[in-house]
Amino acid sequence: MYQRLALLLLVPLAGCVSAGSADVTRELSVGQTGHITAYRADRCGAEPPSFAALAPRLPRSELVTYSDGGLSSRVSNECGTRVPTRAVNGTGVKAGSEVKRFQSGTVAIVVK
Repeated sequence: MYQRLALLLLVPLAGCVSAGSADVTRELSVGQTGHITAYRADRCGAEPPSFAALAPRLPRSELVTYSDGGLSSRVSNECGTRVPTRAVNGTGVKAGSEVKRFQSGTVAIVVK
């Protein structure tokens, strides 16, 4: 019974992430393009997805437009090793800050 109660109390907080609690912060100026994150394949070690395949999975943003950052790699906590990835860039289009959840974790995006 207490487990269900705890779950009900925590569910409303599940989407609450502040800039201070994000895994990483990316700062851009309006008009500047920079690295935001990277996506790996669903299976560890498989070829990374194309940008066209992963674009629908990206969270909506009012501050940046996403673009293909090319092939890259990162250490995946889930896979326990470095894996091939598709880098995702963002170009600042509006000043502000927001926190978004990506495959690799939460990213605070600050556009000045």
